[in-house]
Amino acid sequence: MKRIFLLFSWLCIATLLMAEMQPIYLETFDRCIDAEDEDYGYTGGNDEQWGGDIATAIAIYQDSPDWSFTYCNGAYQCLKVGTSKKQGSATTPKIECTGEVELSFRVAPWEGDSIFNVSISGGTTSDPTSYYLKKHTWTTITIRIIDVTDGIRVTFTSTNKHRFFLDDVCVRPADPDAGAIRTAEGSVLDWGLMSSDYQASKRVLHVSGVNLADGGISITMANGESDLFYLATDHLPAEGGELAITCYAGASEGQHGTFLYLSGKDKSTGKKVEKRVTLLFEVAIIRLEGAGTRPNPFTCADVIKLGQTDGTIWADTYYWVTGYVLGGVKRYQDQYDGISLDDQLSLVLADDPEETDENKYVLVQISHEARAALNVVDNPELVGVQIKVEGILLNDKMNPLYLGLPGVKGVSTDAQYWRPAKENPEEEDPENGANDPDEDFTAVEQTAAQPLFDPSLPAYSPLGVRVDASYRGVVIQQGHTFLR
Repeated sequence: MKRIFLLFSWLCIATLLMAEMQPIYLETFDRCIDAEDEDYGYTGGNDEQWGGDIATAIAIYQDSPDWSFTYCNGAYQCLKVGTSKKQGSATTPKIECTGEVELSFRVAPWEGDSIFNVSISGGTTSDPTSYYLKKHTWTTITIRIIDVTDGIRVTFTSTNKHRFFLDDVCVRPADPDAGAIRTAEGSVLDWGLMSSDYQASKRVLHVSGVNLADGGISITMANGESDLFYLATDHLPAEGGELAITCYAGASEGQHGTFLYLSGKDKSTGKKVEKRVTLLFEVAIIRLEGAGTRPNPFTCADVIKLGQTDGTIWADTYYWVTGYVLGGVKRYQDQYDGISLDDQLSLVLADDPEETDENKYVLVQISHEARAALNVVDNPELVGVQIKVEGILLNDKMNPLYLGLPGVKGVSTDAQYWRPAKENPEEEDPENGANDPDEDFTAVEQTAAQPLFDPSLPAYSPLGVRVDASYRGVVIQQGHTFLR
């Protein structure tokens, strides 16, 4: 009889534990495959198709009602959020839950895109709200939500027309034994390709702490890897934060890995808690056509490649970029929406004057005195002409995209552009040597002098860290290298 009672008790406990692990809410989008609707285009995502003429299904079949969709399409047993010209969003119905829960979902980027946002109403979280996704890969993201009193709603939003696929949205009770230190990206991070040339590559790891003492989270790196990586900090507050990890310039090419150890002290027990994070990626030198200088400017392909391969350009540093003018920018809700000949605020550049693929465009923001010489309304002759501009690149994780595409900002003075001479010499600005009608484009490439270091302008170390006048060594200023 006692054995029967113990067996019955164990079964009851096991049943309760299994019940706690059951999802509170689960949306699979598996019905987006109905054979009767094959003509609607239930393709993309789970069939490993990531771009092109896919995910065109208009109807969206979900397991539960009351979702709210804006510019979304049914894909292959999943959802596609956003279009090439419209920002999309998908919002769950109200999910009834209280206390602490864990939200998990699978996401994958559209071909050439990488960013999406998630927002939660009805609870709080210390996890990030913006994520960068790996090409051609489904990623499972888990977010811990606390202080839930009356259910939650979750909204997934495409950013800057960055389309993505969404699948398997699940809410479960939070695991009470979950680690006190968490990393949003998981315990093993495959970061793919990073650069090791002077465009030092930087990644951000999101760390959150639960029930930690005020001593916070200490960070140490495995021995023997200091020649590859640089940590901006070795300590985070108890609630966590962003940890920047930089690949040293000059790191050897090939596949590399290392460990990070995150440790703290549990507030209630006083015991040490620790999490080990494995970093795995390949280091390669980014091959660029230009160097970002006026004699040898970046091409549009260079600007795009720096963002696609995670080559981090230095914030607030000016680089020269060259390309053919296709026109100005047509906007829709602060997003690129085509080429316009009526825009005086910006330019569309490409490496080919006949280019029609917007994934190969670079947008240029022009202002002040540079606008008079570069806008296509007053200068229609510029369309189809190759020019050069100097500004801050907007193409990666440090500097957001411009109107949803790679761009250049801060082009505002006459010294920050070169354009061919106008046909009427009387219209030339004699003070702007770059626009001298007798100056040949090729001659400028060969004879432009290295500028002098200007102590009044910001300067940076090869790692991208801003330095003051006391710093000695190689410094970068406005795309030029100096030895101090």
